[in-house]
Formats: sequence, structure tokens, C-alpha cells
Amino acid sequence: MHELKSKNLRATFSTLGARLVSVFVDDVDVNMGGGTDAQIMAGDWTAGAICGRIAGRISNAHFTLDGTEHKLTANMGEHQLHGGPDNFAVRRWTAQSTDNSIRFAINSEDGDQGFPGALSAEATYTIDGNTLSLDFTAVTTKPTVINLTNHTYWNLSGGVRNAFDHDMRIDAGGFLPLNDLLLPSGEIRNVDGTRWDFRKPRKVAENYDNCWVLDGQRGQLRHGLTLRDPVSGRRMEVWTTEAGMQMYTAWHWNEDMPGRNGPLKQYAAIAIEPQNFPDAPNHANFPSAELRPGETYRHRMEWRFSSGS
Repeated sequence: MHELKSKNLRATFSTLGARLVSVFVDDVDVNMGGGTDAQIMAGDWTAGAICGRIAGRISNAHFTLDGTEHKLTANMGEHQLHGGPDNFAVRRWTAQSTDNSIRFAINSEDGDQGFPGALSAEATYTIDGNTLSLDFTAVTTKPTVINLTNHTYWNLSGGVRNAFDHDMRIDAGGFLPLNDLLLPSGEIRNVDGTRWDFRKPRKVAENYDNCWVLDGQRGQLRHGLTLRDPVSGRRMEVWTTEAGMQMYTAWHWNEDMPGRNGPLKQYAAIAIEPQNFPDAPNHANFPSAELRPGETYRHRMEWRFSSGS
């Protein structure tokens, strides 16, 4: 297990999925999920991990690029979730540590899970004061698609209260409606007058599993989401360079799923995933997920923590 720390922040990591295992803010662990490899694989294998090559769902496990159809390895019925059955979250990454950062790296061969191009990716976590950051880079040998994110489940009460008790703000005027299979319909809908409007802080209150269309320009680091535990006053701001913010309240968790602090109870935490839009390769109106030889994929996210009201 690797560790980074500052005066008020301490985080631990695993090479399995380049995973963020725990985050202690003022000695309270606000990261929910497994601890040992056995708990991770028997519980929620996405918790804290890097998901890829494509985070989220790819409809019908296929996409077309430059006129060529690529059939992917399905792992959610006829569809692909988080990069396929042998995705980045369940693989060992190599790791190199310094005093305040740890760099994970992985190589994915041409055709891996159906994706074209040999891909080399790095994920570098850094702690600076009260900020934990993550920088992604990736290069490819052939035109391909990519969408990497971190899939940590957060609970700023340390598990004392559940997801619904948190206050949330999302800087997003739009969201992506889903069909019955939780696949994006391709529509981008305004949040006005809907339960998806979090432009002013309010309680989460109910179940969500959607991607929000963030305000501002993709590629520029900007505030995307603030999560707050109203009892302790503990707060986390999420900043990102990506176009979307996935938020999910762990409805599939149940007491048969082990975690490092006991069973993973339904609605016990919130997955917050800064990323490009799910299924982007299959929707021309979504931001491009394409990566070509000679280009470098980049994505930065920051978690900025504070205590008190």
C-alpha cells in the first residue's frame, strides 16, 4: 500500500486499478469501499479505481471510427461498462513514488477489449496542502477512443450518515437523460425545473445515476461540484478539465458486498466521476473521445477539502 500525506490530509493507494483506497480528512476517512484485494473484487471493484479505457457505458459494445466499426468486449449484457471485463480497474499498474506524489502507469495492447491501438497511460496523484489532485496522460499507436476517470465513493461524514444527507452543488445547466438500460439517449437536456438542478446547494435527498454537462470550457480547470456534510461542515470541492460530472448514489450496494469497514450498504456513499460524456464515441453531438498518434490525452481533477462550516 502506498501513502501520501500533508498536515491535514492523508491518502492510501493500491496498484490494483491505480486505486485511491482511503482519504483521511482531519483523521476521518471519507473514502468508502474495499481495502484488501479480496474485499475489492468481492465488493465493488470500481470503488476508488481508475476506469478505462472508456469510463461508463458504451452502447451495444461498439463504435465507428474513421469509417471502421470496432466491436468491443461486452460485460453488461450487450453493452460495455468501464472498459470491459478485463478493464483498467482490475489490473495491476506499476507505481513510482516521491514525497508528495505517486505515478501509476499501464500499457494496453492493440485490440485490448476490442479497442484499437496500443495505449500507454499514466495517472499521477499529488497531495499539496488540503488538495489531492490526479493528472492523466495517455498516448496511442493508432486512432482510438479514451475516457479515463477516478471512481471513488465519497461520504464526508465518514459513514455516519448516508449519501442522501449530503448537500451538493453542481455547476451544470444541463444533464444527459438515460433510457431504461441507463444508456445516454443522446439528448442534452436543460436542468431548469427538474430534480437534476443543483446549481444552488441543496440536499441530495434521493437516488441519482447521471452525467451533468458542466458549465465552462472543456480543457480548462474549473469548479464542477461541491459536496458537504452539513453536520460536521466537512466539504469537498471537485475541479476538473473535462466536460461532464457523473454522480451516482450507490443504489446497487448491499450487505453481501464486503468493504474495509463492514458491508457496503445501499446509498452509503456517492461516486463522483469527472469525465467526458458516457457513450461519447456513439453520439456525434457529444464532446470527442478520439485520441490519435502524436497527440497526448490529458485530464486533471482536483479534490479540495476543508473543515468546519
